[in-house]
Amino acid sequence: MIHAGRGTIWRWLVLPVVLCLLALTEARADDSACDPLAIDLTLTPARTQLYSGLRETVKVQAARPDRADVVLIGDSLFAGWRTDLPTTFPSTTVYDFSAGGDRIPNALWRLENTDLSSLLPSAAALLIGTNDLAAGTPACAIATGIETVAKKLRALWPETPVLVLTIPPRGADFHSLDDRRLEVNKAIAGFAGRLGNVYAVAIDDDAFTCGQYGKPRPAGNAAAPRLSCDNYADDNLHFTQKGYVELGRMLQGAARKALGKAILR
Repeated sequence: MIHAGRGTIWRWLVLPVVLCLLALTEARADDSACDPLAIDLTLTPARTQLYSGLRETVKVQAARPDRADVVLIGDSLFAGWRTDLPTTFPSTTVYDFSAGGDRIPNALWRLENTDLSSLLPSAAALLIGTNDLAAGTPACAIATGIETVAKKLRALWPETPVLVLTIPPRGADFHSLDDRRLEVNKAIAGFAGRLGNVYAVAIDDDAFTCGQYGKPRPAGNAAAPRLSCDNYADDNLHFTQKGYVELGRMLQGAARKALGKAILR
C-alpha cells in the first residue's frame, strides 16, 4: 500500500480551490471588460439608415455657415432647438450640426464627411447617446463613443472648449434605461476631467423633469405612473420650447463656471 505524505494530500486538496478562484477572477475580469463588438460598432462611422435622418443630414451639411460662434453636435435633442436659436440668442451665430435619430456612429460619419475646420467656434457643445441607449448599446461603448466624438472635436478645433452634456432622463416615469444612462453620465464626468479643454455639463435630472425624477417609485411590481413635465413633449423624450429655455440656462451656467463667460447671448 502506498501512503501519500501530508504535504501531497494538502496540495491535492488546495489545488482545485486555487484553480476555481483563478477561474472566477478571470470571469469577473471578462465581465468588466467592454464587448469589443460593441466598441467596434459604436466607433465605426456610418451614414444614417433613416430616410428622414439622411434628408436632415444633407440639409445640415448644406447649411454650414462661413463662421460660427457656437457649434452644437448631437441628435434630435439638439436638432429640435434649431428653430428657436436665432431669436433666443440673436447676438450669437449658432450652427446646429445635429440630426434627428442620430447615434454616435452617425455623428462620427457626419464629422468625417463635412469640412468644419474653418469655423473655429468659441465653444462646441455635444449632446448624444440617447438613441444608442434605445438601441441596446452597452453603457461602456456609448461612453467610449461620446469620448471619441469629444476628442475629434478637440482635434478639429484645438483652441475650442468642448462642453459635453449628460444624457437627460426619458420615459413614462423619466427612469427608462436609467441603469445604463447613469453609467454613461458618470463616465462623461470622468473623461471630461482627464481631457484638456473638455468639460462635462451635468443636466440636473430632477430640476429638468420639473421635480418628477426624484419622486418615490412604486414598490414591487406595481406599474410606474406616467409623469409629465412642461419641459418635455408628450413622448417624455423630446423637449418643448420651455425645455430648451431651461437647457440653455443650464448650458450657460456650466459655461460660466468652466470658462468664466457666457457662450450664448
